[in-house]
Amino acid sequence: MRVMLAGISSGCGKTTATLALLRALQNRGLRVAPFKSGPDYIDPGFHRVACGRVCHNLDEWLCSPEAVKRVLKIGAEGADLAVIEGAMGMYDGLQGGSLCSAWSLARHTGTPVILVVDASGSAASAAATALGFLKYREDSGIAGVFVNRVSGERHYALVREAMAGIGLSCVGWMPKDNELHMPDRHLGLVPVEERPDVETQIARAASLIHIDMDALTAIARTAEPIDVPPMAFPPLFKGRRIGLAKDAAFSFTYEANLIALRAMGAELATFSPAKDAALPTDLDALYLPGGFPEVFEAELKGNASMVQSVKAAVEGGLRVYAECGGMLYLAMIGAIPVAWQMTKRLQRFGYVTVQDADGYRFPAHEFHHSVTESELPQRFTVEKRGATWPEGYVYKNLLAGYPHIHFFERPELAERLFL
Repeated sequence: MRVMLAGISSGCGKTTATLALLRALQNRGLRVAPFKSGPDYIDPGFHRVACGRVCHNLDEWLCSPEAVKRVLKIGAEGADLAVIEGAMGMYDGLQGGSLCSAWSLARHTGTPVILVVDASGSAASAAATALGFLKYREDSGIAGVFVNRVSGERHYALVREAMAGIGLSCVGWMPKDNELHMPDRHLGLVPVEERPDVETQIARAASLIHIDMDALTAIARTAEPIDVPPMAFPPLFKGRRIGLAKDAAFSFTYEANLIALRAMGAELATFSPAKDAALPTDLDALYLPGGFPEVFEAELKGNASMVQSVKAAVEGGLRVYAECGGMLYLAMIGAIPVAWQMTKRLQRFGYVTVQDADGYRFPAHEFHHSVTESELPQRFTVEKRGATWPEGYVYKNLLAGYPHIHFFERPELAERLFL
């Protein structure tokens, strides 16, 4: 069984509704598999806390349609119900929403959509909004409605009646509650690793949600089965040990990337650059993913023994791949000759195509509030809507750049990064 929660817009409360639903379903004894539409790294962390299961990203730019289905199949294995949270508004994406939108993902995976509608200050007008979404595409895939920010049962009854008038059933509702507000900053929500109150907030959301389980499961049963052959991974990293930075400062990793590395034979040795004394021993490569190192600059720079360990590894020729925040960390501690600074505005945001020095091309995503400057050679040419710019600093046996890369279906790309 599978459903997608897609919103009428960003800010309609679909993330809170998703977290409440995940926890409420878990409380009912169901095994729930969470997914997030698009490249966002932050929401999946909240999904994991809500239901105790790793969340996978499903992204139609970073992955082919077949690879998206493979990730969906892997992530849903053993679950009673899979829940996908859409990104932005349901039809927002590339090419007028025909690519990389929640609607596109639902259509390509055969997943029924539950539209999350913010009904604050409205009743019949909420149904008019839903009708617009229902009619915007003939194959909208909308099978039901979840009503958010409701003032009470009477208000919900009015909205439910209006929705029935346009042929849509409501599967549940949540009241407006100021304590469910989720703080954010320059790259979205404050990550779960920095939210000691998140468990209390999710538990509260789950206690407030009202679900019609019969209606929800009836919709979820209409999802098309995911029938794709498993990915065949070459043993590129058999016997190799890759250090993986993983803590509150380095949390931006696609789970499918880690699955791919392990399937190709790699042993992943996780460590905390902020808390551990040194890198793991006997490494063949080092993976420094993105995150928020700028928030933890004092702790990272103050961990002198780790700084020395990383610098020695870089100077000693260890293969290192540093992505976005990982690059800033290396610049921050003086491991690479790169100057950096944070900026008030987003510098680059969105999907890009990257070309390696030998012409190899692959999709990626950029999202950062910083700029860098260096005289180091750069290995990548990045392209977006006809504009191009260089990225991917090369130093010793190290590669560091802003693009966030998904290599689940591209073993040859993983080989370029870590061998």
